[in-house]
Amino acid sequence: MLQSLELDRALLVENDAQILEIEAQISALQVQISALEAAISALHAVKQPAQQRLDSYKYPVLTLPNEIVVEIFLDLIPPYPELPPFLPGLGDNCPTILTHICHQWREIALTTPALWRSIDLRNVPVKAATSLACLWLERSGCLPLSLRATDRRDAFSVFPVLIAHRARWEHLNLRFQDPNHLQVLAGPSPLLQTLHVFLHNDSLSNPVSLLDSPLLHTVVLDDYGTPSLILPWSQLTRLSLRCIYSADCISILRQTLTLVTCYLELWIKSIPPNQLVDVPLLRLETLVLEPSSDICVDFIRLLVTPSLRRLELHEDYLDWHEHPSDPVAALKSFISKSGCMLSDLRITKASVTQNVYRTAFPSIPLIQLLHQHSRVPM
Repeated sequence: MLQSLELDRALLVENDAQILEIEAQISALQVQISALEAAISALHAVKQPAQQRLDSYKYPVLTLPNEIVVEIFLDLIPPYPELPPFLPGLGDNCPTILTHICHQWREIALTTPALWRSIDLRNVPVKAATSLACLWLERSGCLPLSLRATDRRDAFSVFPVLIAHRARWEHLNLRFQDPNHLQVLAGPSPLLQTLHVFLHNDSLSNPVSLLDSPLLHTVVLDDYGTPSLILPWSQLTRLSLRCIYSADCISILRQTLTLVTCYLELWIKSIPPNQLVDVPLLRLETLVLEPSSDICVDFIRLLVTPSLRRLELHEDYLDWHEHPSDPVAALKSFISKSGCMLSDLRITKASVTQNVYRTAFPSIPLIQLLHQHSRVPM
């Protein structure tokens, strides 16, 4: 019994000693904590004025008025109606990049409709095209639109979205594999000014009418586009017809009363005798003739172009029956008949030297012999 009590007393003494030791450690820690807290307070006292100075500082670029920032943003993308890349991965001047820089710039970009009015859907993944097109169209507000699209594979699914905004169409560049999809153009287009249509094949029974396009002035038609569309030819000032039969071209040109610039790539086909009548193009200033097969020598003989200033053509167009193998004489006859004063003459596949042409036409400032035709920007 006595031995058990002695053990308990020893245990209590040992526990008391340990408690005292721990309490001493706690006291020491409290002193350290107080010192650390004092150090923290001192650091906060130093930090506060520095933080206040930083908070009051604004980066110079972020102090610019929003109107100036908008002008800088618009300078990033190509001038309207040219089209910027639709996705950041397709080019550095995609407007979406502006939404990734900071919150302030994102808000400015999203509320600047002019950044989103030009939409190029050619190289966009089909699954993303529709949703992204809806987003851009919403951001573009009520501004007129410049659009480029194709019906490749199942990409035609985006066209209903574009059709919903047809009242804002101003510049269209469309490529169709299926001629039936051309029907999306049917209907009024009150703001449409330029139209470029490439149609891969022709199986359309009824042409599509765009006669209700009062502002349309520039048209580019590739391949089978010409016989598939009914257009207000009489109001056009710029026209490019590629892969068109000579006789069909003559029929169209008789309706283009206000044409100023014309690019033609003709397919050979004899012109019916009843169409071998002069075609007056009284306002035409630029004419480019490029063959895609044998030359129809009767074609240029029918044109009367008193305002013509720039002429570019394959020399075989000048191989007339009246002047066989004498392109200089044929060209003189054409110029004399039209009464035009050329300032720029370009001839491809010339059989005579430039000096011969320059000697024959001393009043023409610029005469060039080319290996291939240039593309007239439309």
